[in-house]
Amino acid sequence: MAGVAYLGIGTSSSADLVLVLGEVTAFTALAITILVNVSPAHYSAAVFSPASSPHGQWSDITNAMIYGITAFAGFETAAALGEEARNARRSVPASIAGIVLVTGVFYLLVVVAEMFGVGRHGIPAFTEQGSPLGYLTSRYWSPSALWVMDLVVVLTGLGFVIAVFNAAIRVLFAMGREQALPGSLARLSGRRTPVVAIGGVAGLTLALGLPLSYAVGGARTFGYLAGAAGLSLVLIYLAVNIAVIRAFRTEFRGEFRPVRHLIIPAAATVLFLFPLWGILHPHGHGLMDLPFAALGWLCLGAIAVCVLRIRRPDSFETLGRVFAPAER
Repeated sequence: MAGVAYLGIGTSSSADLVLVLGEVTAFTALAITILVNVSPAHYSAAVFSPASSPHGQWSDITNAMIYGITAFAGFETAAALGEEARNARRSVPASIAGIVLVTGVFYLLVVVAEMFGVGRHGIPAFTEQGSPLGYLTSRYWSPSALWVMDLVVVLTGLGFVIAVFNAAIRVLFAMGREQALPGSLARLSGRRTPVVAIGGVAGLTLALGLPLSYAVGGARTFGYLAGAAGLSLVLIYLAVNIAVIRAFRTEFRGEFRPVRHLIIPAAATVLFLFPLWGILHPHGHGLMDLPFAALGWLCLGAIAVCVLRIRRPDSFETLGRVFAPAER
């Protein structure tokens, strides 16, 4: 992934697009096959009731929301690539809205197919499958097609990493130029790519992922890191929704629209309280299972913000402006 990123945003974005198209094609084909062949008795909205969850509890839903949010996250990374766009003020909002719409429809299609494919009473056993997609592939396609779905899952993971990698290095690159982090992160290679930021992200990823994978295995490592990321994302999205209300009631008061800038973000804030409860609720997680790494990382960020605001107030006020460049 570091090598692909080093080649440039054009190369990495093209590779990511190819992988995503392959993923969407394979999953959509399987979902349609399931919906066409499933028994009519399985077409019931009851599969989406909390009572149909593995333990029949609301905590099943709130815990699942943590990983759902982590899986859905990434639509906003288009903003981090604003400097690469020719018309950022138009293309970035359009990209974000388009991604939310397309991804939402795609996820809904796959989830509906999965639930109808196993039926309400088959959900608990389905969640215990080592490979849920493999189970559905064997049942509705053929066991001989399992290798295809395994390959798609691996390529999906690679596409996910490319997208996250691109967003992370762009954020570090911007923070290096704004002196919020060491200025060396803004150093470019001969190919005009942020080589130090690329190396920093790769090094941090390996330092965090390899020891955990060795100690507890890949699946548990992914689950822990996804849960930790879920906590960070929930808090970020909560803060963004509250910031929208505040910004359009103060700085951009002339552009304020009640539905867009008050009702929608307020409703979203309330909805995000459910997965936050799922993360912190004692019956959902034991004390040692809480993602303390994410909380510690966020605390360090809060301290850094306070120091930057005191020592460099001018720089603090302009943070993030590089992601909204003038039209060109």
